[in-house]
Amino acid sequence: MRCIILKVLHTADIHLSPGAPERMDALRRVCHLSRELGCAALLIAGDLFDTPQAAVALRAEVRELFDSIGQEVYLIPGNHDAVAFKSGEYYGRNVHICSDMPVRWEVEGVPLLGIPYLPGRQGVELLRSHVQGEGAPCIVIMHTNFYNSSLSALYFSEDDDDSASACLWEGDLADLPQTYIALGHWHNPTLPPIKVNNVRVAYSGTPYPTSKGENGARHAFLIDVSSEGFDVQGIKIPGVPRRETASFFFVPGEEDKIMEEIESFLEQSADDEVILDLDVAGWVGSISEGACAAEIDRLVGKHRGRWRAINTGTVQVTGIAALPGVASRCLHKLGELEPPDSLALEDCSDPSLQELSRKVREDRDGLYRSALSLLLQQIGRGS
Repeated sequence: MRCIILKVLHTADIHLSPGAPERMDALRRVCHLSRELGCAALLIAGDLFDTPQAAVALRAEVRELFDSIGQEVYLIPGNHDAVAFKSGEYYGRNVHICSDMPVRWEVEGVPLLGIPYLPGRQGVELLRSHVQGEGAPCIVIMHTNFYNSSLSALYFSEDDDDSASACLWEGDLADLPQTYIALGHWHNPTLPPIKVNNVRVAYSGTPYPTSKGENGARHAFLIDVSSEGFDVQGIKIPGVPRRETASFFFVPGEEDKIMEEIESFLEQSADDEVILDLDVAGWVGSISEGACAAEIDRLVGKHRGRWRAINTGTVQVTGIAALPGVASRCLHKLGELEPPDSLALEDCSDPSLQELSRKVREDRDGLYRSALSLLLQQIGRGS
């Protein structure tokens, strides 16, 4: 029978700011969740505050919160709030902080290593030198970029210079003992955690979505530690909204239909626990750019009360008269083409062509719009 020797909760990147009280509320919910789950400690993997100035303004409120939960809190500086922890400020009787150097703690017999945000490879060197001398299992708190093999092609820089920002690579973990690395810095959770031999690595993400792209439910990570290793679960943070993105692209001749689709989405998908980022772009011919933007504002205003919030940003719609010449000629040519005769493909024995025939029969208008949308996005704006 698996015997759990320790439970801790992992969060990060709260980015507390006096102008964003919802983030403090989310931290409060995480603290209460940690207590309800019976955790021995709460781990905060950097960027508790958005700025050093925010730390000064909110220190007393944070200290009061941490004292009220009666749990051990272990936190490290991130790139946003490193200065806030360099002068030994007091954040509560149960709060343990590393400033600009690693600190080794022990929680109910389990080694816990805090490594602050450090440029380049400094954090990796400290990780390896400290963890390899520890008994397993071990927990590490870091604030860094983690690149595994599936992402490496996206993040290699041309000059291969890692000095500007903290980074950790999959290969750095290959020969470490059983370790859970609680990460901060990236704002979306790693579900499930990445496993590299004996090591589990995960970003908890932000408890409250702070910017566009932080989509989906917000999680804290419950880590059950046993002599056999780690069991990691993403636990949804109750009462915190999720953020979602919906994108619409206008093509000439389809303006009314796309407006109907936007209104239908705003009405039928409304959820008062969702912060919606509404992305609208494209090209219009039968209405002006200003009229298009005004109608979208009207629709958003009509349905805004049924969502937690709706963010529209700038509507990126352009009149078709502005199309570059090559795109305009392609658009004209596409409009003259006749769609393929779906019946001509019905007797074909090739399964892929039969599937194409079915799609043409079911949604000829949709296929035309898709082709037109791709054309305008790739040729029009690319020019």
